Amino acid sequence: MVKMAEKERLLILSVDRDNDLGKKTGIQGPVIGRKDCIKAAATMAIADPSESDTNCIFGAIKKFDEIKEHNDAQVAILTGHGKTGFESDRKIIQQLDIVLDSFPATGIILVTDGAEDDQVIPILQGRAPIVSKETIIVKQASEVESTYYTIKQALNDPDFSRTFILVPGIVVLLWGIL
Repeated sequence: MVKMAEKERLLILSVDRDNDLGKKTGIQGPVIGRKDCIKAAATMAIADPSESDTNCIFGAIKKFDEIKEHNDAQVAILTGHGKTGFESDRKIIQQLDIVLDSFPATGIILVTDGAEDDQVIPILQGRAPIVSKETIIVKQASEVESTYYTIKQALNDPDFSRTFILVPGIVVLLWGIL
């Protein structure tokens, strides 16, 4: 007899490890549910329009909207502590446990804005498997983007990269000696 597979219960998480949400808006995690996450993201966008965590939260909401039709899903924001590290990770674990008590997930989809928030992956995997991860990258002004690619291409040129790294390196070395 073939056993019917249970429907996946996916938790879409935005993790703000350094607690910019709390520092800039006073909103403390966990924030659970689409409506409350939208409210938190909008409050954050008004408090600091340049904050990348805002885009990460909206990315998590978008992912939730995409998968909720075919899966049992929930979206949440976890916030850490002002200084990342042990205290921050401990707060994230406590908040994750609260979320999982109300929504026992079989898998987590992590939506992040960079490497700092990736540090929580082992913490999350200790509670439920991460089935997907998305990184939200904010598009920059075309001038900034073109400058970045120009520098990147220049560094790929062996002659230029040696000069570009060697000359400042010698200057810093001489400064240190003097």
